[in-house]
Amino acid sequence: MAVVVEKAETVTDEIVAAFEVLIPQLSSSNPAPKRAELEEIVQSSATDLFLARVDGRIVGSLTLATFRIPTGLRAWIEDVVVDDSARGHGVGAALNIAALEGARRRGAV
Repeated sequence: MAVVVEKAETVTDEIVAAFEVLIPQLSSSNPAPKRAELEEIVQSSATDLFLARVDGRIVGSLTLATFRIPTGLRAWIEDVVVDDSARGHGVGAALNIAALEGARRRGAV
């Protein structure tokens, strides 16, 4: 199973639909984000939204949040979710590797 990870640059209908499937697998108490909320995440300079695809289909996501504190720039990984159908095939690992590379590019320590 070849996993391709990309950083979302815009919010599409496909991404909105993917979150409607993924978020319930992550949290039963929080609804899937609406398009406007996803756009806020994608457009923010403090967050990167990474998407994992297998055979072109979105099967996972991860949000990287970066923020400055007095001792430097920090990064935090949040809301990692992999679709049930793709678990156990390295999707989560691929998302985390992409996020760590993203954090390094931003200068987080």
